[in-house]
Amino acid sequence: MLQCTCTQAGIATAEKEPLCTQPDEIGLVPIEEDPLIGETPQGTLQSWLTPNPLFYVRNHYSFPTPEETASWKLVIDGNVSNQLELSLDDFRQYPKQTLPITMECAGNNRSDLQPRVPGNPFQNGAISTAIWGGVPLYEILAKVGIKSGSIEVLFEGMDGGEPVPGVAKEQYLRSLTLDMANNPNVLLAYEMNGEPLSLEHGYPLRLVVPGWYGMASVKWLKRISLITVKHRSFFQGERYFIEEDDGTETPVEDIQVKSLISWPQDGGALVQQSHNVSGLAWSGSGHINRVQVSSDGGDTWEDAKLVGPRYEFAWQQWNYSWTPASEGHYTIVARAEDEQGNLQPMETRWNKFGYVINGVKPVCVNVS
Repeated sequence: MLQCTCTQAGIATAEKEPLCTQPDEIGLVPIEEDPLIGETPQGTLQSWLTPNPLFYVRNHYSFPTPEETASWKLVIDGNVSNQLELSLDDFRQYPKQTLPITMECAGNNRSDLQPRVPGNPFQNGAISTAIWGGVPLYEILAKVGIKSGSIEVLFEGMDGGEPVPGVAKEQYLRSLTLDMANNPNVLLAYEMNGEPLSLEHGYPLRLVVPGWYGMASVKWLKRISLITVKHRSFFQGERYFIEEDDGTETPVEDIQVKSLISWPQDGGALVQQSHNVSGLAWSGSGHINRVQVSSDGGDTWEDAKLVGPRYEFAWQQWNYSWTPASEGHYTIVARAEDEQGNLQPMETRWNKFGYVINGVKPVCVNVS
């Protein structure tokens, strides 16, 4: 059972459903200005599809200028028989594939960790869902003639700089194994929710790796290279791993099973009547099969109802009808289970970089 740690001070006396409407000028919750980092506001996390202007933004470096992207072409080279150079118009000649994909930053909910760790203090909002449009990566790789000995595909973004102060400048670089790169769901995307990519989301072209944390989905792609050795750079070697108890390092890859409560919000005050507790659940391992809700901090659980669209790589909406038995203070928690049997843990495993924070997150309310 989770022990409630909230305070009673400042909690409102009553709040009625539905959730109050958001201000007209709502925007991203700012984290940093340069590089631009912002998270999706809590109120938007009730919607299955995230509007483009409210899709979270996570950058390691300043993004390219419009002048830098004006003459853009993508180079595909390395251990290949036929080097290619493709424009955006070239990509549009291929049949377009669209996929609804939930993308989550590996540091989402970092502010929940105790003791605190360095890094962007994300709350719930470093996660969003869009319908991405583009060309499957494997179709492009099939055109270049991959030579024997290739083991990884290296992706280079147009953005670069010092990863941290005092470390030599480098471009943003990430790689995928050849098997993963040939997964038919991995996209070279030029559209987001039916609109051209905006600059902050990777225009002209970005990689989208469904089921993996967002660091794998390299923005502003300028080069794809077939390589014969394992890649290691700052953002794939010095970061994005979790150190295990025995000292080994596990790379951050698949999104771990997780859920959030969209309504009610933490600190809310409710009247003693029936309420519709609602939220979202997701996993990089496939569909969500079950969500359970507890109003006593995890002592007892009941099944929520899965509702809304159901896609392999997108989050699942859920709701649960709850009538408080009496007035008082309640700690509501939700946990998800995916089709592989992975169950959301009650607590996150603390790690020094603050990645993969998927323990249940309590929402405390007062009922009067």
